Amino acid sequence: ESGKHLLIMGYLRDISSMRDYSTYVSETAQISAPIIGITDIPYITTPEPLSTIDYKILKTLNRDARKPITDIADDVGISAKTIRKRLVRMIENKLVNFTVEWTEKAENNLTTGFHIYLKEGTSINSTNQYLYEKYSENIITCLSYSNIPNFTTMYIWTRNIQESQKIQEELQTEGFKDIIPYIALSGNSYDCWVDQLLRTK
Repeated sequence: ESGKHLLIMGYLRDISSMRDYSTYVSETAQISAPIIGITDIPYITTPEPLSTIDYKILKTLNRDARKPITDIADDVGISAKTIRKRLVRMIENKLVNFTVEWTEKAENNLTTGFHIYLKEGTSINSTNQYLYEKYSENIITCLSYSNIPNFTTMYIWTRNIQESQKIQEELQTEGFKDIIPYIALSGNSYDCWVDQLLRTK
């Protein structure tokens, strides 16, 4: 698994679009045999759909999820109290997921990904929780996959290669079956169907 790698992450509206999406990615990126991982996210049901007001709130947050409540209220034209109430409802019912777009700048920081192969019978959920707790100062996220057993990926941020190397050395003492590190050289985010949906509301 050594060498150059290209990581492409996408949000699917539903699983039925997986084949078309994976085919498009394979052909466009000219990857003949891509490894496709389906992020292990629990199945959720929502008590009610997003309202017109919810969409207006999300539209103003689309490029700045850290915008103050008062600014959102000004944009949408309703009270800050109502904005706060609607946001709490959306978050509690898992109707939204707020993330931050980032662009890798290797001269200022270093992002490292680790492919972690677990021994048979190891709990992935317990392992990820342990990694989050132990490496909380550096960890960005851990991802496990419903279609790839005994495997998780861990992404960390460090100030330099020395810090990244130290964490790699610590991981190698954890008793995992194998660990393969990757250093991110660049990263970009692009619009998807979520952005298109917000533009139509």
